[in-house]
Amino acid sequence: MLEQVAVGGFVVLVLAGGVMAAWMRHILYAIIGLGISLFGLAGLFLNLGSPFVASMQILIYIGGIVVAIIFAMMLSIAMTVQPLERNRPKVWFAGLCAATFFGGVAWLLERTEFEVIPPAAAQSWELAQLGHALLNRYNLVFETLSLVLLLAIIGAILIARQERTS
Repeated sequence: MLEQVAVGGFVVLVLAGGVMAAWMRHILYAIIGLGISLFGLAGLFLNLGSPFVASMQILIYIGGIVVAIIFAMMLSIAMTVQPLERNRPKVWFAGLCAATFFGGVAWLLERTEFEVIPPAAAQSWELAQLGHALLNRYNLVFETLSLVLLLAIIGAILIARQERTS
């Protein structure tokens, strides 16, 4: 029972954060909504028995990407642009299209008979094994990814510095 309440809470976080990210007019609130949604997703990973993926979700996506988006927003030059007005017929049409799409998906899921597959033997990936694989077997990929991220950070700093000086 407690597990179902936790899953429901995490699903509410994911959906509420997604709605907040999509509907907020102020960009900072939309970024916060993205962070809330990603935090709920990390909770779902934790509930599925994958604490490593949940912690990486928090560290990489919330701690890295959301903070990088906020950093980019702070470095960008403020522009005075009038927000677009939402016109009611377009909003209603978009809602009708979304409801039709999700209704069609629900109808297809209801009509489809899914084959129940027995669960595979659980392969235990302990953190030590994962670290060993990253530093031995996947060392080149790991180091290349870190180099690409370093170049992206240096490029972002150079672009921000050029915009500030000009």
